Amino acid sequence: MAVLLAATAAGADDARTLRRVHDPVIVRTDRLAALPTRETRDVVLYRMVGDKAGPIPFQFDARDKKGDIVVDGPRDFRFDDDDELVFMAADAGDRAVTPPCPAGCDAVVEIALADPRDGGHAWAYLAHFTEAAPHTDFPPYVRFDTRAGVARSDVYEVDYAHGRNYFTGIRIGGGDQPNLIRQTSMRGSPTFSLLMLDVTLDFTEQNSIIDVDGVRVGPVRAVRRARLSIDLGSLFPDLPSGKAYTYHSRTMYLTPSRIGFSWAILKALRDFRFENLVDFAPTTMPLTFYDGEHPDGIALDRLPSPEVKHDADCDWWAHTSATGTVLNTLVIPERWREWGITRGTMLRAGRNPGDDTPSYAAGYTLDHMTQLREAGTYDMLMASVVLPRAYRRGDEEDALAFVRAPLQIEVRRVQ
Repeated sequence: MAVLLAATAAGADDARTLRRVHDPVIVRTDRLAALPTRETRDVVLYRMVGDKAGPIPFQFDARDKKGDIVVDGPRDFRFDDDDELVFMAADAGDRAVTPPCPAGCDAVVEIALADPRDGGHAWAYLAHFTEAAPHTDFPPYVRFDTRAGVARSDVYEVDYAHGRNYFTGIRIGGGDQPNLIRQTSMRGSPTFSLLMLDVTLDFTEQNSIIDVDGVRVGPVRAVRRARLSIDLGSLFPDLPSGKAYTYHSRTMYLTPSRIGFSWAILKALRDFRFENLVDFAPTTMPLTFYDGEHPDGIALDRLPSPEVKHDADCDWWAHTSATGTVLNTLVIPERWREWGITRGTMLRAGRNPGDDTPSYAAGYTLDHMTQLREAGTYDMLMASVVLPRAYRRGDEEDALAFVRAPLQIEVRRVQ
């Protein structure tokens, strides 16, 4: 549905200049209090291109009283103050001289986006209708096969391991593209003081237990919610556990996690080693690794030693192969960084003990975790942004701007 407005075109200062293409825009619904009603079926989100308005994909996601996204709820519902309106920054447009308000519309809310880095801006308009609005059925940016555990967009495809917290497939482009990985892997080695003895326990991704609560798929994003725990046996029933979400949008998938550490664990902890790596398929080679220490890249199959470790705190790393690039980030609590906990990067090459084939891996380590000073619940984030081309120096600036310099969002009623 396109709407021709009886208005002059926006001036140069009101044209879209925002360059952000990966960012989902999340507007908490308490900021939509100016709308006449709170029924999601009564609104349509528009963008302006010059003096023409057209609808863009959007969705509302409900959160329950605990703050969890309702993954099994209906598409339309009556929202309260802590639900979410979601759309893509890439879909926002110019600023309207006359707000888009077709027949049946009785109110319009303007959502203004600004990049704090360079002042780039864009706008979207949420129009409210007196009756159920004329919705456009947009195909979802991400499709999710819950039975197979596969999330697909036109940019990437990922496969989840059944009942575990790791991937068994990453493809850039469609499903006919080669799988880049054997799997993602995790290894932790906490050492505890128990009865005057130091005991070291090892856990891997196989110890991570996932109970999937459900998947919510909308036009903009797909949300997978699961309960996560780490099984180290009966001696440590209260090891870190919590809820894990994975949010899939067109070019990005991210997993914010809330992890709890009890006072008993901190008191007994003497050492802690942790790494989270991507184990690449040998057929992926040649593959080039990038991070802040290697801005010009290092070939993973030609490492100078079997293991290359970068100890300085690093918030990103990337890999490029023939099909494109994946930029990765790990966000840890600011307090952890103040206490001296750091994110290192690790590269490893060798032989797979299972079949003696070449093995190549890269990813993150968490270092100095014994500096953790307070028990409690902490928020972390792992995210990957997919580019269908080779890495170019500085790509991380735009790809990871959503965590380094979040968009500024202003909401106001304009009609």
